[in-house]
Amino acid sequence: MRKIARIIENGKVLFVDDKGTGTTDGSEQDCLGYGFKFRNNVCYCYDTTIKPDSDKNKAKGNILKNDGNFAVGIGNKITSGINNVALGFRNLIQKNADNATAIGKNAYAENFGEIAFSASKIANRAKFSFYQFDGVTTDNTATELYLGGHSGARLYINQSYESGYAIDYTAVGINPSSNDIFTSYGHATYKYTNNTLTEVGHEKSTTIRDSSTNHYDIDFAPIVNTPDYIEVKVTGDTGHTVYWTVDLKVTEVRYA
Repeated sequence: MRKIARIIENGKVLFVDDKGTGTTDGSEQDCLGYGFKFRNNVCYCYDTTIKPDSDKNKAKGNILKNDGNFAVGIGNKITSGINNVALGFRNLIQKNADNATAIGKNAYAENFGEIAFSASKIANRAKFSFYQFDGVTTDNTATELYLGGHSGARLYINQSYESGYAIDYTAVGINPSSNDIFTSYGHATYKYTNNTLTEVGHEKSTTIRDSSTNHYDIDFAPIVNTPDYIEVKVTGDTGHTVYWTVDLKVTEVRYA
């Protein structure tokens, strides 16, 4: 397989020639070896049936659907949402993603505010993501938190794949009236198999808090919806106004 010499503005890929001093269009095998598209005996780093917006994608064959999205690298696709950024090679931002970032190679971001990283050689196979959930409680009722505090923004599951999720989380709640704080660190495991989202387990490994926050808590739940999602809930106490942030670090692997 030939080495890539350069990629020109229309996404055409030029390879190093046999002498090593010039360029050539290369063969179909050269092109497909990099996961590119071979059209009319020419190799492109994007599907030539969908033209990229070269003003905002650094002229590297990235495909950006909406205004406010941005990409640096080769073959990235942002097919939905706004204020999204893709950095690297063949990353994908889609589904429910706004204000999301996909970094590396074959990363995919699909939810609000998600930061996704991958180095996988296979698209749509594996990633490591960060999510931030925010909200407020005023009583002892379990209350759902949303991504960035935006109502309806959740950790939705892509039901086109069988998936496994390993979740590490940090939860922080602060009561500004009493200047007391609650923190919890733990792990949860979920899977989406046979069209069913299931919690395999949830371990609350460490809790550090002021004594007045003894009733505060955090929990997760698999929710059947369209699509299914992993719900994040926190509990405060009666008469306490508590401001919450829960950060999730999620390792995901999936296959179709």
